[in-house]
Amino acid sequence: MRYGLKKRLIFGASLILLLALYIFKNLSMSTRIFGVLAGLWVFYFIDHAFDNEFTEFHYLLLSILLLFGILLSPLYFIYDSYDKVLHLILPIIGCVLIFYIINKKNLTLQWKLFITFIFIVSFIALHEIGEYLMDLLWDLRLQGVYLRDITGLEKFDLVLDKNDDTMIDMILGVIGSLIFISWKVITHYYQKHFVEEKPIKK
Repeated sequence: MRYGLKKRLIFGASLILLLALYIFKNLSMSTRIFGVLAGLWVFYFIDHAFDNEFTEFHYLLLSILLLFGILLSPLYFIYDSYDKVLHLILPIIGCVLIFYIINKKNLTLQWKLFITFIFIVSFIALHEIGEYLMDLLWDLRLQGVYLRDITGLEKFDLVLDKNDDTMIDMILGVIGSLIFISWKVITHYYQKHFVEEKPIKK
């Protein structure tokens, strides 16, 4: 997909999000929309600056990641397993994006998968460190699982301890990464032994 077309698509998505920003005038929605916009434009910049040549499929994956991870973040306080489902699925999406870049390098499959795995697990660790620091500085309730009080007011009940939440998130992230690696190994084995043309016996 040409970079000009990518830029027009992101401009279109930005206009839609800015319209939503105008319609839903509150600080929480504004912050989430700006987060999604920043994510789209940073991804485009990285794609263009490093000539990664991401496809429409990769931009769709990023949009899914930003939609469920940022725009729909109020669901964290409504459904207690929402955060855990994301920590399992989003690393798989991350692995797809990173492996696409690594796959262009002249490396064996083992090294490509290893680098992808280490990158994603490192990112997960840095993400959890960031959550800890932001909670420490601004008390944003990023660590731990909180659910909205039954009264519906701005009051939250802690249903999973911060330390337990962090470790479960990291474990799920590792499991998600291993699911991707297992899938790549199985598909590689299948293509190598069952799809590639075999010499015709005379």
